[in-house]
Amino acid sequence: MSLTSSMVDVRSGRLPAELTSFIGRHAELAEIVRLFDRCRLVTLMGPGGVGKSRLAVRAAARLGESFDDGVRFADLAALHEPSLLAAAVGEAAGMPDQPPGAALDALVRHLADRRMLLVLDTCEHLVDACAMLAEVLLRNAPGLRIIATSRRPFDVPGEHTLVVAPLARPEPGRYDPAEPCESVTLFADRAAAVVPGWTLTDDNRPAVALLCHRLDGIPLAIELAAVQVRALSVEQIVTRLDSRLLHVRGRRSGLPRHQTLRAAVDWSHELCTPGERLLWARLSVFAGDFDLEAAERVCADEELPSTEICELVAGLVAQSIVMRVDRGGAVRYRMLDTIREYGAERLAGAGETERFRARAFDWFAAMVQAAGPELATPAQPHWLAWFRREQANVRDMFDYGIRSAGDEDLARTALATGRVFALQGLIGEARHWSARVLESRGELPGPDGTEVLALTGLLAVLQNDLDDARGLLRRAEERAVRHEDLRGLGYVREVQGVAALYADGPDEATRLLAEAHDLHARSGTADVLVPITDVFLAVACALGGDPATAVRHAGEALRATEAAGELWCRSYALCVRGLAVALGGDPAAGLSDLRAGLRMKNDLDDRLGVALAFDMAGCCLVMLGDAAGGARLLGAADRARDYTGTSLFGPQHRLLRGVYEAQAAETLGDGLYRRAYESGAALDAGVAVAEALGDRPAPALGDAAPGAPPGTARSPEQGGGAGSGQPLTRRETEIAALVAEGRTNREIAERLVIAKRTVDSHVEHILAKLGFSSRTQIAAWYTQRS
Repeated sequence: MSLTSSMVDVRSGRLPAELTSFIGRHAELAEIVRLFDRCRLVTLMGPGGVGKSRLAVRAAARLGESFDDGVRFADLAALHEPSLLAAAVGEAAGMPDQPPGAALDALVRHLADRRMLLVLDTCEHLVDACAMLAEVLLRNAPGLRIIATSRRPFDVPGEHTLVVAPLARPEPGRYDPAEPCESVTLFADRAAAVVPGWTLTDDNRPAVALLCHRLDGIPLAIELAAVQVRALSVEQIVTRLDSRLLHVRGRRSGLPRHQTLRAAVDWSHELCTPGERLLWARLSVFAGDFDLEAAERVCADEELPSTEICELVAGLVAQSIVMRVDRGGAVRYRMLDTIREYGAERLAGAGETERFRARAFDWFAAMVQAAGPELATPAQPHWLAWFRREQANVRDMFDYGIRSAGDEDLARTALATGRVFALQGLIGEARHWSARVLESRGELPGPDGTEVLALTGLLAVLQNDLDDARGLLRRAEERAVRHEDLRGLGYVREVQGVAALYADGPDEATRLLAEAHDLHARSGTADVLVPITDVFLAVACALGGDPATAVRHAGEALRATEAAGELWCRSYALCVRGLAVALGGDPAAGLSDLRAGLRMKNDLDDRLGVALAFDMAGCCLVMLGDAAGGARLLGAADRARDYTGTSLFGPQHRLLRGVYEAQAAETLGDGLYRRAYESGAALDAGVAVAEALGDRPAPALGDAAPGAPPGTARSPEQGGGAGSGQPLTRRETEIAALVAEGRTNREIAERLVIAKRTVDSHVEHILAKLGFSSRTQIAAWYTQRS
């Protein structure tokens, strides 16, 4: 992210906070506002260090109130995988995880009805992918506007580029101290920040003006120079800088402004101690921000002892080479792109790039592998929080590992990383990386290789891609049987049981999950995914009409996880026990369990678990007579589940859900039910959680807006024919439209980049909701509605 140290690094999608004053740029800000009156994509172009990102943030803040759905900020600096671009932008835009293959379509749907300003920051290394994404989004989301920052244009229709020039600088012989000058003001502001009491005076003003002229008004170069007032007078800074500029401008290549910035960075480099220079180069291997321990583990060796790293980092922070950022109460560090690139050049020049990339992989792989066994202990929240902080580095590490790591090390790392991704509800990304590992290496060695196949199969099942899952599980089963691997076979049977549940085979699911439970016990497996076997057994029993046995299995999972101090499986067990208790006739007690499970899921940031808890809590509210509150939560559940790219627990779950949808619609009437459902689907995630927990009362239907708030996502025209009158979800309406076009289920699956079985299930659900018996009736209904 090409920001100065005046901005706080955030990953929430909100605009970064500005910590120092914003200097100048009045004409550029006015031009950006003017451009958005007649275009929808503005690309701020310019060299590194000229202030593109700071200008974009300030412009977005000024324009934000014009957009009903606000401003979202996507920092792309640490992203190097083009296939993850849509998912990363979607997350910044408030759209939870999607499988990379489906992320673009999901993002289009997410933004289609919104009036939003999206900032894409630091696009030059992904410019082709960013250009394609921007063109697709703008074509399909009429209320969307985009500000991008890049060193290169997108070259797409409708793009307006604004070249960000350096700040105004004093001209020799024509400088009037009485007239304000942006570059001089910036230097004075930053110098006063590093040396309290420093001011611009008649004595030092000429030297400051000369310095800003020499630096061509480039903000980053000026800020680097301002740091030096700690030790030098402005006149001394000018003298020392002049020698650097003469040297750099003597080269034949490079634009003058690039040469000026290079000279400023070269000079900052020379002012560093030998140890600081060495650390600067080595820190360039971090794709995102990093903590002190990572710097010590990756960068230290005999030449640079770990005991010196802390002091050297402090020295680089003092010189504005490294920025301190605070994330989640943890102190971390990062470098600007221009500074990181300079360090990477130095590292490459020393022939050390591969060595330190490998050390970074070794460190993060070791950390992820260490997390594996502790995910089933009270340390689980610590590791999940660590992963959220290190996600950019873990992605980069994984990409390097796929290309360069040994098979056994990669298998261990893939297994552990897949678990951590899955526990965060990032099913799509977990599947993306697992699939890349299998595509690049084929069969991975040892028991870990078998478990990678089984885990990838589980991820496919959760996305209702049962055909792919069966192939993966077949390979995993053959390996486990051949090597007499009881642990691996236990995982295979567990996933086969879950697949049977999704394939509408609750009896087969119960048999396979019971076998998995026995195999886990015989092999002594103590892993975070082991208790989930009992959770799925409870689901199978609850959906199969045996809530008492379901309560017993959920209780076994609760006892095991409580003893271990684990929360992820425990929260699922609470949710499923809540559903079973409710189905057994006590919805109030069931809702209590569900709320306890939801609270844990929300604390763990498990998006898939939150969606499931919304769904079950909504059913409980309907049972308790709160049809409107239940309908709102069912709407929130569908939205959350669509965004995680996962589905319900098979046909029996859909039928059960349909029962309570119908009950709520009958109680409220079609119109009020539709209003309640749509308002729930439009809820902010935090508000939906508060309502589900009972911490925030849902508005009365008479007080609620008749649908989604202006600019928010809402379902298209929905309704029922001769059936129950239940509204179709956004996805169901989309599929109904494709049915009306005469497309087969397989063609629809290919169009939407989802599994054919998922389409089959959606079509069945549409037929049931509308009371129809044929696709022709769906087509006629949709055509009439349209």
